[in-house]
Amino acid sequence: MKKVIVITGGTSGIGLATARAFAADEANQVIVIGRNPEKTQRVAIDYPSLTTYVADLSSVAEIDHVFKTIKQDYDHIDVLFANAGFGIFKPFGEITEDDFDRSVDLNYKGVFFTVQRAVPMMPKGSSVILNVSWTYHRGLDTASLYSSTKSAIAYLTKSLALELAPHGIRINAVSPGYTNTEQFNQQNMSKASFEDKIANVPMGRFGDASEIASTVQFLASPAASYISGQEIVIDGGLTAIQAEREG
Repeated sequence: MKKVIVITGGTSGIGLATARAFAADEANQVIVIGRNPEKTQRVAIDYPSLTTYVADLSSVAEIDHVFKTIKQDYDHIDVLFANAGFGIFKPFGEITEDDFDRSVDLNYKGVFFTVQRAVPMMPKGSSVILNVSWTYHRGLDTASLYSSTKSAIAYLTKSLALELAPHGIRINAVSPGYTNTEQFNQQNMSKASFEDKIANVPMGRFGDASEIASTVQFLASPAASYISGQEIVIDGGLTAIQAEREG
């Protein structure tokens, strides 16, 4: 029986890179969930080894529908990578109620109920990985909304490690730093902005989405069988240094 891997936000960036990495092993059945029908259809055409579903995971009704469909089609889930999310970066005083609702609905509520609906389908030995963010480790201008939603799901990693352990399910998190994706990459920012960011990364470069994918694969694998409730920050050393450097 193939191992069933479900990846939310799997039609681009880190999600798609992770889906492709898992799909390289023919023993895996990789399912990606995307929000945009046209984009999800393109992924289905470009990567026929992936199974695609469309769902807006900010809606609990759509979460219910897509996981009922997965249950009907595949019966169980061995690995869940809850990757879907987005960021609104504004000064605190400019954040609107709509901004707040949209962010919380996808980044927190969506992740919360995605995991809740998936867990009953997950057998002993299965694994959940959440995509958090390096940003909640620092106080950052304009990041109060985004980072607080990520902080909320980081706490889920700790709490659910206790609740899921009796069921033989592990849960961990990855927190990427600056990572080149379609939406955020060094090619679509000014030289000054890139140099400002890279100055705080000891490894001197942005990460690649495949590097995040390989960490997710590790956390989902038997090699990580005694790891639960933990977060791996994949940031080239960014959060290991002080906000200000001497010299």
